[in-house]
Amino acid sequence: MKTLGAILLGFFPSFIQVPLRRMLGHSIGKGSKVKFGTLLISSDVQIGADVSIGPFCYIRSEKIVIGDHSCVKALSILSTRIIVFGEYVHIAPLAIIFSEFTERSSITIGDHSRVFPYSWLDTGEGITIGKQSSVGTHSLIYTHGTWSDYLNGAPIAYGPVMIEDNVWIPTRVTILPNVTIGQDTIIGANSLVNKSLPKNVLAGGSPARIIKENITSTLNEEQKMDRAREILNGFCGYINYKRKLTSRVEEDALVFDGFKIILDDGGKAQPGDLLMAINKDMTKEIGVPLVERGITVVSHQQKSVWLSGNNPVCHDFIAYLRRYGIRLYIHHK
Repeated sequence: MKTLGAILLGFFPSFIQVPLRRMLGHSIGKGSKVKFGTLLISSDVQIGADVSIGPFCYIRSEKIVIGDHSCVKALSILSTRIIVFGEYVHIAPLAIIFSEFTERSSITIGDHSRVFPYSWLDTGEGITIGKQSSVGTHSLIYTHGTWSDYLNGAPIAYGPVMIEDNVWIPTRVTILPNVTIGQDTIIGANSLVNKSLPKNVLAGGSPARIIKENITSTLNEEQKMDRAREILNGFCGYINYKRKLTSRVEEDALVFDGFKIILDDGGKAQPGDLLMAINKDMTKEIGVPLVERGITVVSHQQKSVWLSGNNPVCHDFIAYLRRYGIRLYIHHK
């Protein structure tokens, strides 16, 4: 889309702007919004359902693909040749993803990953971020490193950056070109990562070195249940403060007046309840009849929730789970 036309579209509210963009050939799913003041320039736009962009964002690309339920918040800048986001991707306000349009200029971000405010991602040689990963506030990712004169003997570096699934990059981390960070790895705050790191390690420092290996471990069923009970106890206090609702934990359930949040035991669930399957594989054959009975089902193994009804406490609980790194795909009945 030409720049002038994109500027003019940005002056319209979303309910006018989105239909106009569809008429111009943009693919935009149901419930998605491109908010006032957003400058979106691309010849190939594919936006899924329930996506929110803006207000006052600048997005420029040759091709942009954004999966369902993702959002690009206010005052973000995305300017790179190829942009591909999965589902539930979150680009926070004032994040910058930017490069010259080169052959390899691209950003790919997997489901449920997040780029936090004031981050700068240089995408000239390509950045790939896997699923369930985060790039923390004030972090910097470079795919080039050059300033001094190469013909006078100075070093240069160009190369892609790969961040695999479930990587935690907290605040003020700098990542240099040609680095791969393995799955399940955590980087300490204020670190400089100049070499690739394997999976499942804690690394930190400047330059970053491995501090601890095998930082995550496989829990047995009872250990998982202990942690799930801890979550229920925490939510009990949280919801009392937020909504002034009293509840009590008993027999692996959080009991309210009129409904319950139950761990694993579907036989105890009644219409209006929420069942969270921790150790049980919530197959379609098991889950669908429960949802049809009016029971909301959360499957930890499948990272999914099937909503039944509109109980705000159930929505609060699903959001509360993110405090424990549990991010879910949401399906409606």
